[in-house]
Amino acid sequence: MAQSLLLWEVDYRKGPALKSPPSPPVPSTPAGQQVRPPETPDPGRWRALAVVLAAAFLVGLDFFVVNVSIPSIRTTLHATFAEVQLVIASYGLTYGVLLISGGRLGDIYGRKRMFIWGVVAFTLASLLCGLAPTPLFLIAARAVQGISGAMLFPQVLSIMQITFPQSERAKAFGLFGTVIGTSSFSGNVLGGLLVSADFFGLSWRPIFLINLPIGLLTVLAAMKFLKESRSPKARRLDLVGVALMTLALTMLLYPLIQGREAGWPVWAFVCLAAFLPVMAIFVKYEQWVTNRGGSPLVELALFHDPAFVIGLFSGVCFFSGAAAFFLIFTIFLQNGIGYSPREAGLTLAWFAIAFLGSSLASMRVQPHIGSRIINLGAALMMTGLSLLLMRTAASGAALSGLDLGPILLLYGTGQGFVMPTLISTILINIKGHDAGSASGVLSTVQQVSFATGVAVIGTVFFSALGSSTSVEAFIHSLRVAFTVNISLLSVTFLLMFRIPRFPAREVHH
Repeated sequence: MAQSLLLWEVDYRKGPALKSPPSPPVPSTPAGQQVRPPETPDPGRWRALAVVLAAAFLVGLDFFVVNVSIPSIRTTLHATFAEVQLVIASYGLTYGVLLISGGRLGDIYGRKRMFIWGVVAFTLASLLCGLAPTPLFLIAARAVQGISGAMLFPQVLSIMQITFPQSERAKAFGLFGTVIGTSSFSGNVLGGLLVSADFFGLSWRPIFLINLPIGLLTVLAAMKFLKESRSPKARRLDLVGVALMTLALTMLLYPLIQGREAGWPVWAFVCLAAFLPVMAIFVKYEQWVTNRGGSPLVELALFHDPAFVIGLFSGVCFFSGAAAFFLIFTIFLQNGIGYSPREAGLTLAWFAIAFLGSSLASMRVQPHIGSRIINLGAALMMTGLSLLLMRTAASGAALSGLDLGPILLLYGTGQGFVMPTLISTILINIKGHDAGSASGVLSTVQQVSFATGVAVIGTVFFSALGSSTSVEAFIHSLRVAFTVNISLLSVTFLLMFRIPRFPAREVHH
């Protein structure tokens, strides 16, 4: 769309010297709305997709790759437990609070430019992480990683939004969802393999150094295959809006990330209580900027699209439960019924296989049933969780990987149907000039939902567990926590009936 407008502008500037043939009549809908002429797809769009998905995979991978490396990091850097927690939290916090700003910077300065700068910064930050001599150095480098990830990640969705015609966006976003889902569970696998291999006696450092060749190749490919785009509506960065949004998200994310580990002190609840007032001030300020004809950080008109709003609420419920599932289920397997890390990893492989297969299959199923594939996926996930609770109650400590395999296949199939399609449903009607703002909002909601789900449902699980370490206590805690997951999935299931089965055709008014 942006390319067609640019070509029209170039032709217009040639003036009357060239005589254009009469334009063919534009068909109209019964309501009198003119249908847009067919878009000419970018012939290099699939290569561009491969480039941006490679970067998206790196950003997602580095969320989880550190987890299995914590013992080695503590030993080699002589880090305290609090410092190790900050190694994880510094990445998630800086990434989460700056995603909307990153999307807006792409709108203003160019999405290709911000993507390349983001990948370069992420790669250099990975080098610093791999060379870190002290815990504080590693914490700072991880924070830089989070900042650069927030600069590049919204550009991925924006570039996809303006590169692909609407008829192909569902497939493109389906591949995006597959990559993001894959990065979430492959981080633990890759991290474990790299640490165990101990290449050249480097211990945990290869988990960051492996990003260097991937980042370099991604930058070179981006320079060749990506096309530049900007939003004509975004003229400058709304610095006051950035400050207010950063403050609001910090008030929310920091206590969610650190609060449970700190035992939920008073400051955590003070910060959480301050989030809503600061967010209200932000919204009022953005309305004021919009009314004055300025360039707000978030285009509030996005929230006039029912599919976008309902999709975001559905996403909050879905992503919150999905993030908490892995934490709680892994703790249950290892601490509750005595699985080794290797046995737990092999058990979760059932989920990984099902997720990959169904997320790829969703691109073939969605054209036939539309957004109802999300309802189908949510129903499969709820069924899988219900069967899991019944099976654990019946088998107890005798629960084997073969017992869990079919259940995890069912649950993974459902999640593979939901994740890619939910992302495409949320963004499907967003116009190119709003791509950066919408991508930043969606990415932020996803990150906030991850943190909220882990904090809230994790607290429910540990509160139900108490001080007991018996198998029966773990089974009871699992039932309480996953009842919350099932409730959240039921909300997603019901909300999706409020979204049209197939998106409306794009029209001119």
